Amino acid sequence: MAKEIDARGLPCPRPVILTKQAIEEGVGELVILVDNEPASENVSKMARKMGYEVKVEKAGSDFRILAARTEAAEVCGEAVERETTIFINSDTIGRGDDELGAALMKSFLYALTKSEDKPNKVIFMNGGVKLVVGGSEVVDSLKELIDSGVHVLACGTCLDFFKLKDKVAVGEVSNMYEILSSFLEADKVITI
Repeated sequence: MAKEIDARGLPCPRPVILTKQAIEEGVGELVILVDNEPASENVSKMARKMGYEVKVEKAGSDFRILAARTEAAEVCGEAVERETTIFINSDTIGRGDDELGAALMKSFLYALTKSEDKPNKVIFMNGGVKLVVGGSEVVDSLKELIDSGVHVLACGTCLDFFKLKDKVAVGEVSNMYEILSSFLEADKVITI
C-alpha cells in the first residue's frame, strides 16, 4: 500500500523534504499531494533522481504525484555522483566598479566554456540570476556550457524577487532544496 503525503499548503522546500524522508525510510510507493505546479515539478525531479518512476495527475487545482521505486533503485541504492559546482551570487565579479565586474563575469564564463575541466553545475542566486535572462551578455556562453553537459540552475525565489521568472532564457528554474543538495553532494564548491 502506498504511503500518502499531503504537502498541500506547505512552502518550498517542505514537499520535497517530506518526500525525500519517506524515500530514505525505504517506502516503495508514494502518493504526494501538492497544490502548485512548481512543487509538483520539484518533487517529481527529486523522486526521479532517487530512482523512482513518477506519474503526475492534475486533480482540480491540486497535483497528485505517484512515485514507485524501480528495480534499478533497489539494486543500486543511493549512489551519489560527486561533482564540482560553481556558485554565482551576483551579476558582477568583485566589488568596486560594476562595469569592470560585469566585464570580468563575461570573461570568466567565456573562459569556462573553453576550459577542459568544466564543473558539473553552475548555480545562480540573488543578483546572479540576472545573468540567465534574455538580454544578458553571457547567455551564449551559458548555452555553450549546457551543450557541453553542464547543468545551469537558477534560484526560483530570486527570479521571482527580481520579477524575472518569465524572462529566463537559459538553464533550469530551481529551488532551495535542489540547490542545497547540489552544494552538499559536491566535492568542491567554487563561489564567484
